[in-house]
Amino acid sequence: MQKRFYFFAFAFLLCLAVKSQTVSQIKASSKYLWGEGSGTSVELADEAALRDLVSKISLHVKSEIDTRISNGQVSKDNAVSTVECESRMQTFSSATLTNTNRLLVSQTEEKNGDKMFTYLRYVEKSEVEKIFEARKKKIEEFTSIAHKNLKRQQLSEALRYYYWSWALMRTLMYPFDAKVPSPEGEMVSADIYLPQWINSILNDIKINCVEKDTSNNYKLQFTYKDANISSLEFTYFNGRDWSATTSISDGYGLAELCPGADPKNLDITIDCKFMQEALADHEVQQAVKVAPQISFPKCNKKVLVNKVAKQDDKSLQANNVSKTNVGSTNAISNATASGGNAAQTAGIANTNLYVENLNKVLSAIKTKNYSSVQSVFTNEGYQAYNKLINYGKAKIISVGDLTLDSMAGYTYVRSIPMQFSFSRNRNVSENVVFVFNSEGKIDNVQFGLSTQAKSDVVNNPYWSNEAKLVLRNFLENYKTAYALKRMDYLEAVFSNDALISSGKVVYRQTGEAEKYRMKKEVQHTVQNKQDYLKGLQRVFNSQEFINIKFANNEIHKMGKGGEIYAIQIKQDYFSATYGDSGYLFLLVDVNDPNKPVIHIRVWQEDMDPDWGLVGPENFERFFE
Repeated sequence: MQKRFYFFAFAFLLCLAVKSQTVSQIKASSKYLWGEGSGTSVELADEAALRDLVSKISLHVKSEIDTRISNGQVSKDNAVSTVECESRMQTFSSATLTNTNRLLVSQTEEKNGDKMFTYLRYVEKSEVEKIFEARKKKIEEFTSIAHKNLKRQQLSEALRYYYWSWALMRTLMYPFDAKVPSPEGEMVSADIYLPQWINSILNDIKINCVEKDTSNNYKLQFTYKDANISSLEFTYFNGRDWSATTSISDGYGLAELCPGADPKNLDITIDCKFMQEALADHEVQQAVKVAPQISFPKCNKKVLVNKVAKQDDKSLQANNVSKTNVGSTNAISNATASGGNAAQTAGIANTNLYVENLNKVLSAIKTKNYSSVQSVFTNEGYQAYNKLINYGKAKIISVGDLTLDSMAGYTYVRSIPMQFSFSRNRNVSENVVFVFNSEGKIDNVQFGLSTQAKSDVVNNPYWSNEAKLVLRNFLENYKTAYALKRMDYLEAVFSNDALISSGKVVYRQTGEAEKYRMKKEVQHTVQNKQDYLKGLQRVFNSQEFINIKFANNEIHKMGKGGEIYAIQIKQDYFSATYGDSGYLFLLVDVNDPNKPVIHIRVWQEDMDPDWGLVGPENFERFFE
């Protein structure tokens, strides 16, 4: 007890000693670096002080680098100009400079009644290198994530984390001496190997122009080692300027050239920065902004387009439709329509009616005469169609071979590749599915799954064909509800007593021993349905667009309760001002295929090192 008393007494006196230091003492001491700033609020004054401190740290770091180079302690490659050193330090912020302290210098009242605050930010000189050590740890973690994603053939995620690691590496105090883990676990030179890994991916990405129409739209196919890339982002020169960042879907994207432009080659730049996703991490966002962009020439591609013949706008033809049907016997038959007889053989009647009505919709979208096709929709379907049109400036990428799936009285026409443009310099591609009722009217519109996510569902050998279509339909509706902000669907699909756990990424100090390393954590908030939907509505109101991509799914049928499934999804989420990647767990009841019910929803940023991902085994008691 006496030892504990002395310990707390010592800690208390130490705090008093720190607090007793005056502004003048800190400024006069050679022990500290400090910055001072003023503003009409505490926040403005503090930010000004932080900017001044960053400038002082930059000068200090520049001096340290020069001294160590002259003494032969580090390589000459690490030499840096004052301007470059300043730009590196600007990548740090109040979120990462956690070892700085703050003191109120003064607080005055102006003649007009406004208050003026002046603050001091300061840090011990001996602690500056620990700031960079924390960043080195983050680079190593990102590199390991990239290796794992490349091994899983998740190309977009691998490229993202390799590039972010490289951008962060360029902002270190001694970037050319930094090490990162190789795929085999050996520590290797970051400056040599990160560019090699990035260039290796970029070198194996091939882009071909497969179609162009009379409106000067070019359909592009993106492959990696001869396989379609599920997701990627690019920009292109449209004849006058560089385009907005454009995403692809299942290997295809659209380039819209200006009228009159008729190039032999289309200039395309693959986007390695992933700035939308970086919005969730200020440190990465700032590092990517200052990273030199000319280091990866392989991201620039020239695509031959002048040998592709221009084609008139296509319309969907009945003989380009493959049909499947799920009946009460759960048997699927496949056929290619050559007329009404083939459609009847496949168990799907009125194929020509679906084709006719869908062609009307495609024509309305192309001519922007959207309301002219209201008669081919049900009331609910027309509401969904309006949300689709209002999602962004819609354009059809192409019309090709489609698939019809029939289940529980509805027919699903998959899928029309479409591109949606937004004011924030962003183009998003999605494969759009049209759902017809038994009368041949469109009752719903939804975004299809990626090839990989779809394969995870339809290739499961243990489920009935009906179960596969039910699950596929549910996942398509779920991702669409967030994109098109369909609160009506989300209100209906979550059970009234649903367990909902949402995640929020935060950065915390891990303890005194690792004071300067910010550990990335996720704060989980367990909410009821009402509170979750209220918060979601606020998100919907504040975002111009939301887009969700499912990279892969693992689905397990629960042992009790009939058609109840546990779904683990790798999810990429991005919006106008935020982006993240994580894993989503859903426990969903699809005993009624037209009325699925979500009982549990849990989001986590990554696999827990001790117990992995939330899975069905965590909720076995749900059925007791």
